[in-house]
Amino acid sequence: MEALFELSKEHPTMPVAEARACLKTYGIKYDENYHNGIFIASVKSRVNWKKIADRLAMSFSINEIVGKSIKEMLENIEIEGSFKVEGGNMELRKKIGKIIVEEKGAKVNLEKPEIVIKIFGDYFCREIARINRSQFETRRPMQRPFSIPTTMHPRIARALVNLAEIKENEVLVDPFCGTGGILIEAGLMGIKIIGVEIKEELVKGCRKNLEYYGIKNYRLYNADMRKMDIGLEADAIVTDFPYGRASHLSDRLEKLYKEAFEKMANWIKRGGKAVIGLPSMKFNEEMKKYFEIEQIHPARVHKSLIRFFYVLRKR
Repeated sequence: MEALFELSKEHPTMPVAEARACLKTYGIKYDENYHNGIFIASVKSRVNWKKIADRLAMSFSINEIVGKSIKEMLENIEIEGSFKVEGGNMELRKKIGKIIVEEKGAKVNLEKPEIVIKIFGDYFCREIARINRSQFETRRPMQRPFSIPTTMHPRIARALVNLAEIKENEVLVDPFCGTGGILIEAGLMGIKIIGVEIKEELVKGCRKNLEYYGIKNYRLYNADMRKMDIGLEADAIVTDFPYGRASHLSDRLEKLYKEAFEKMANWIKRGGKAVIGLPSMKFNEEMKKYFEIEQIHPARVHKSLIRFFYVLRKR
């Protein structure tokens, strides 16, 4: 089948990268077609699309392509009960709705339809899974028991976890976990989480946040990650590095970054991924000592702050 991902377009590159990563996480082989913000994955095996949708943050829905014309769509789709049509223009939606009512005897229901038909340019689709994007708004930093102003949005945190291609019950480490934004998203996905944070106040706040969301399978360490004697074993590392102003990185921060790369390389398994946020691209050569750089996604996190999110693979 051909699955069409309705991407959010809130970022130029991360939505499609996240969709690809979720498919790769579960070993789903696919051929792809990506253009004009539409990602189509052609798969031959059976896929639990709801499971994929439950992970995604930067898409709206996953849809099965059932035709490239109204005639082909009507031949390939079974409609029993109620339906509604989305996308295209009003005239086209009315035309399709009228045909379905007359030829298939189905009823229009705009509120709670049993089937949603969606039009994306030349593609006529049946929605097979919808992404619950509202959940991320309910987990915004100010909704948590403990937060600080610089905490990233849960939707970005979830996308970063997905880019790491980590499955349920595998181990994710955040060596600069702060108040736990990344850990929360990973924990809610059924991933085992380990957080390291040098500031005791933030560790206490992180624990409050994890408990608030019912996350139990976690470990937290109040420590400088560079000086930890405990050997952590991570399937993936996802973190947002501490930062000052991007153009005024202090010697202290530069030293921290360089030492952190080496430590992370010791923790992560060979071939495992590290997804990290940095305030500049000046550390590429240092990273290449330990990791292959697979992707770089620049993103404006706040009005005056641009972060560079790297997807790295351990050599």
